[in-house]
This record gives sequence, structure tokens and C-alpha cells, in this order.
Amino acid sequence: MTQDAAIIAAGAEVLRQGAECLGRAAERLGPDFTAAARALAAADSFTTVIGVGKSGSIGRKFVAGLLSTGHGAAFLHPTDALHGDIGIADHATLAVLLSHSGNTGELVTLVPVLRQFGVASALIARSRECVLADYVDWVIETGVDEEAGIGGLAPTSSSTTTLALCDALMMASLTLRGFSPETFGRYHPGGMLGQKLRRVGDEMTPLASLTWLSPETGIYDVLERITQGGQGFGIVSERPAGSAVKAADVGFISDGDIRRAAQDRDGFAATTAASVMTRGPQAVRESALAIEALRIMEQYAITSLLCTDDDGVIVGAVHIHSIVSRELGLASPGDLRGAKAT
Repeated sequence: MTQDAAIIAAGAEVLRQGAECLGRAAERLGPDFTAAARALAAADSFTTVIGVGKSGSIGRKFVAGLLSTGHGAAFLHPTDALHGDIGIADHATLAVLLSHSGNTGELVTLVPVLRQFGVASALIARSRECVLADYVDWVIETGVDEEAGIGGLAPTSSSTTTLALCDALMMASLTLRGFSPETFGRYHPGGMLGQKLRRVGDEMTPLASLTWLSPETGIYDVLERITQGGQGFGIVSERPAGSAVKAADVGFISDGDIRRAAQDRDGFAATTAASVMTRGPQAVRESALAIEALRIMEQYAITSLLCTDDDGVIVGAVHIHSIVSRELGLASPGDLRGAKAT
């Protein structure tokens, strides 16, 4: 076996064994898991997560996930707890203990103290055949008896499974809470994730600011008015500007439509808006998520979409630049001028 092949084989063993452990852990989920999920999902719940070593690192990640989804949570190191930080238990309704063996000395010392505060407790461990199981309300078993890798010494399968069970517990509680992408967006206003969770209506240019053209408008007037409008496109309709009209009943002219028409040099001067427009252009509801608008633009290779209300009436338009501008550090959507639409 070559060195590269040996490297790949070693990595693949860890991944395959980890995947098998996750499958077995899923099969072990039962009443203790559902009870812990209900405690975590309670409207007034506040969870303290406790662990040492690698379990402590997983616990900190678990707390970060809980906070990002609106749960009250804090990480507690057992040593710190025994030197004053146990005061957090006055506010906690649930303690989640992480210990692969279920026999971690620091946790065995701490749990009886926690019980004096009346805090419900759940343990994520290899098996319920452990010391801590006698002190907690619920045990969620990983079922991991052997670590992957050389000698089976380093935490691999056990840490992978513990982390996954923390995520599973969090997501199960969110199901009970009726959590939605909209709720998630409240806690993630920044970055591309925040942008994906924003509504189209948050980014669109309102109807009154769009370029409105009549079907008989000559091509040079079309060019001038689209340039002045600054969105890179125009809407074609026999109705007056700003009328309550459905997207299916208008035409749409982009810079790309004009460039294609200009290929007919002899007939270009006589071209009108009606002859170059796209009928029944693509549209998206203003209530849709911004990521849905991006998907439509990608599917149809376009950079602008009309925005409609629930009845299909045009209320504005959105440009791809408007959706991604914040993530890229560009100008605000209202300041984007001269953007191209094809």
C-alpha cells in the first residue's frame, strides 16, 4: 500500500466507524430522549451544560447552538461550579451532563449538589450502566464501545456521537417549539446566512421607483429612460405608471434584450418597447425568502425579478445586487445605480 493510500484508509476508517455509531445511536433513541427534549423545549427553560475535557469542548458548542436558536443556556465547568459558579443553578431548569464513561469524577461530585437546586438532569454517555445514571433523570446512550483509529485511544467515535446527540436534542426541542426559518433569522441578522433568511420585500425597489414604459416607446427613448432609472430594466404596460397590474400582464426589458435587438443594425432604430420585451416575466412574492429569489435568478440566468403581493400584483422589483450587497460590503440596495440586468 502506498503512503497516500494508507492515509486515505486511516481517514476513511474513522469516518465509516463514526457513521456506524451515529446509526446505532439513532436506533437507541427512546423515552429518555423525548423527555429531555421536552424539558429543553419548555418556554421558560434555561439549560446549563456540563463537561470536562473533550466533552467540555462539545458542551460549549452545544451551548452556542442553543443560544443561536433562542434557548437560554450557559456552559458550566464542574471545577468552577464547586468554587462558586454553581449559582447558575438558581436560574437553570435543566442540566445536560456530557461524559463518555458516565463515571467522570468531577461530575459525580457535582451532580448531588445540583439536585439540591431541584434542576432536572440528562446525561449523554456510552451506557446507562454507569455511576452518574443513578443521579440523573434521563440517560441518552451513545452506545460507543470503541474509538476509531490507531489503538482506539483518542476520542473519535465517542466525541462524534456525543456532538451529534447534542444537535439531535436541540433540533428535537425546536420541533416542539414550532421553530421556523423566520425565527432563526431573528438570531442571525448578519452575514450571508442572515441575507438568505431575509424577505424579498426587505431588499426590493418599490413600485414607484421602477422604470415604466408604454409599448410604443421608441428604442432610443427606452435606452434613455432605463439608463436614468438606474435599475437596468424597464416594465412595459399600457397602464399608467404605478398601476395595480399583475406581473403576468406586463412586459420586461433588460439590458440584454436591448443588446440582442441592436444586432439588427438596419431595423434597430424602428424598434419599440413592445417588440423587444419579454412577456410575462419571472416574478417572486415579496413575502418569499431572499434565497428563493436567488434560486429563480440562477435557474433562469437573470439578474432581476419583479416582486408581487399574494394576488400577483406588482409591488416592486429586486436585483441580485440588492440581495448580496451587504455580504460583499457594497452600497446599500437603494444606492445601487446603473446595475446591469440580462
